[in-house]
Amino acid sequence: MQRETSTEWLDAGRGTPREVATSLDDLWRINRWLGGVSGSLLLLERFVTVTGQRTLRALDLGAGDARLADCLARKMETRKISVQFTVLDRNLTHLTYATSLTRRQAVAADVLALPFPPQSFDVVMCNLFFHHFSDERAVRVLTAMKETARRAVLINDLERSALAHFFIRYAWPFARSPITKHDGPASVRQAYSRAELAALVEKAGHANYEIVALCPSRLGVILWK
Repeated sequence: MQRETSTEWLDAGRGTPREVATSLDDLWRINRWLGGVSGSLLLLERFVTVTGQRTLRALDLGAGDARLADCLARKMETRKISVQFTVLDRNLTHLTYATSLTRRQAVAADVLALPFPPQSFDVVMCNLFFHHFSDERAVRVLTAMKETARRAVLINDLERSALAHFFIRYAWPFARSPITKHDGPASVRQAYSRAELAALVEKAGHANYEIVALCPSRLGVILWK
């Protein structure tokens, strides 16, 4: 299955407020049951195991309505690990859907113009976000993330496959909004393979990295500093 880029409707601001809200609910359901929470926890736990750091500041890019960051913070707290999240999304409307904004610092900005000094966060991470970028823009995103991170970059994203594409096209409980019905298959088509991710990471000049399989149909990337 060849990689195919396209514009996702949620990014483009398409849809009624109700359709957007339903799509954000769909995304949360996908993250809750299809690897967003479990994969990101695995990456965070790997970071803690390697560094021994149990109190950390994290920046979540493309955070949407911030439900994932809120869930991760709670689950890490049960493991006696404190993660203070800042959530960032280009679309301020998406951030306003979050019920947790009183607990999380929220920033509306573009990932290629991050409003933070270098090494502002122990960890810079993203989930279902990196596949939106191609070629030089993808390399620039990796560079921006690593410059803003003090210790590591964590990426949780889809792995492109025909099976994943078939599943999201017909898995109605995870795609109730017309936005998600369009964006779900589009996301799979423009997701990266393991080899493609490795090539991008190395093109960005990163030698110390890990790529791990996450279930289901996801890949995790850890860039170490």
